[in-house]
Amino acid sequence: MLMRVGRPARWGAAVAVAAAFCAASVGPAVAEAGGQDGGPSAWQPFHAAPFEQKAGDVCSFALKGDIVEDGERIRTLAWDAAGRPAVQQVTGPLTIRFTNLSTGASVVRAVPGIATMTYHPDGSQTWSGTGHMAVAIHTGNPYDPPGEYILNGRIDLELHPGVGAELVALQGTSENLCDTLAG
Repeated sequence: MLMRVGRPARWGAAVAVAAAFCAASVGPAVAEAGGQDGGPSAWQPFHAAPFEQKAGDVCSFALKGDIVEDGERIRTLAWDAAGRPAVQQVTGPLTIRFTNLSTGASVVRAVPGIATMTYHPDGSQTWSGTGHMAVAIHTGNPYDPPGEYILNGRIDLELHPGVGAELVALQGTSENLCDTLAG
């Protein structure tokens, strides 16, 4: 999953887990309207978009992400009173090539997993997942240092509107691709 946070944008047709992993934002992804009878909606395709980060925003160099494989799916588990998604899940395979645009160095990372996103009335979100997740933390985030992180394991994130992501818990490993691709 790919997650893009820290700048207003959109998860999915915008991921994120993959989120964005996409130019993810603090707004629910769009899923089919069916299933509002109290049960979950059917799984639908969910696709991450290629992305580019300017030098100094996430890494000291400009970083590009190209989608190599994307078999993600999304479904809505609950709706709010206005009929908007309140809880969604994303799962499936996602593979991304990350490239340092200054040197041309690149690595490919598979980020499959499953994430549940809960959208709160104040615009914040809670994401809980297992597996792998690509998360961009932008300069100015008060919770975590900037970087393009590949997280693996049990992951809990809080997304704060206008501020960015806060890694609340990680039971697993973390790789900062800014460090990996710096040389």
